[in-house]
Amino acid sequence: MMRRSALLLFPVLFGLACGEGTAPSSAEELQAGSAALSAVFSGRVLDANNQPIVNARVTVNGISRFTNSTGAYSLSVTESPTGYVLDIRKDGYGPVNKLQMSSQLSQVYVLRKAYTQLIRPTVNNVIQDLPSGIRVDVLANTLRTATGSLPAGSVMFSIVPHGPDTMPGDFTARNALGQTVALETVGAVTLSAVDSQGNTLVLAAGASMNVRLPVPAALGGTMPACVLDGSCRTVMWRFNPSTGLWIEQSASPQFSSTATTFRITGVRQGGTIDPLDGLGSWNTDIEKVNPSCSIIQFVNIPISCYNPLNTNPEPGLTVSLSQTSSGGAVWTSSGTVRSSATYIAQYNLPSNAPLQLQVAFPAGAPPYCASNLTLSAAPGPAIPGDTISYDSGAPASGPGYPKDPDGNPIDFQDVFDGNHTCSSHISIQTHP
Repeated sequence: MMRRSALLLFPVLFGLACGEGTAPSSAEELQAGSAALSAVFSGRVLDANNQPIVNARVTVNGISRFTNSTGAYSLSVTESPTGYVLDIRKDGYGPVNKLQMSSQLSQVYVLRKAYTQLIRPTVNNVIQDLPSGIRVDVLANTLRTATGSLPAGSVMFSIVPHGPDTMPGDFTARNALGQTVALETVGAVTLSAVDSQGNTLVLAAGASMNVRLPVPAALGGTMPACVLDGSCRTVMWRFNPSTGLWIEQSASPQFSSTATTFRITGVRQGGTIDPLDGLGSWNTDIEKVNPSCSIIQFVNIPISCYNPLNTNPEPGLTVSLSQTSSGGAVWTSSGTVRSSATYIAQYNLPSNAPLQLQVAFPAGAPPYCASNLTLSAAPGPAIPGDTISYDSGAPASGPGYPKDPDGNPIDFQDVFDGNHTCSSHISIQTHP
């Protein structure tokens, strides 16, 4: 049976995944006995005010459930050695989509509220989210239900901008040649529309919709020079919620110093796009053919440093990861790592790039957790303190989650044995 591992709970420009190798709890032991048959996923879906989101669609490897009145969900799927694509979405909110490497119990996911505007679908409309600058031109009579019918009544149109830390997926993509590549975003958006009867809408076959997509403020608001001069391959991509991959699209992108303008064209009903995905998530991305990866390992950290007050769920460590975009902007994304995780696989990184990692302990943690904290990079010295700078290293064997020499996703034993192609290795340890 493969070792347990799980995706870290925050998205970033590169992919992150955690590996679990500690002793399971009694509930986990019960699952382990049937792990050859199924993997179990449960949790709650909330909004930014910690209120439950009802009837959010939660899908794992093609099996879907809807959240109840408390935002809770639970489902099981056939065990998969290559992992599980978990997708959570509801019209009017930004989606969550993550690659998980094992069951995930009692998770909490927060969906970001969209900018919404009520429109009449029988006339031309301009929808603009002023904070992000995203603009969408919707022509009259171009929206349809999944069955091809005209919308019922008025339509609520939604815009959710994405920066590098809120993207669905892990920036693994498939280009027009069928090659698996990694991406770096210079702007992304999720669009959706729902009519008065709650139908998710799509574009009519052959109809078009123009979108202006500014470079996010988190990336400096300026288009990288390599995009403008054509020295880096930059095209449009649409997210596939079922596979967790970004797929290259023919969307006629035009690049300026601050934004991308592109055109969405409707496909025939019964095509390859999931109707429940609606108008979709779109991304202006720089293609990366030879990304690198790093392993971040947690070594013998006492449980009191993860959970000083013995609460459930445990608060865990906060790990912050920083890097520099192609446009020169430095940005940081933070997430929680709990005691069940023994390592993080940090992948789809730009090769030989400077990175920085910072670790913080939860409130109430014993003083020794921070005072005895040591971070070390291989190659490189051990550094007392909570921050370390390191290099992403040479390109790995390919984009996506790191694999062992047999072509399987790496597990804890592979990390322990060094049985992978990640060039850099960071150790985090402390002691009483």
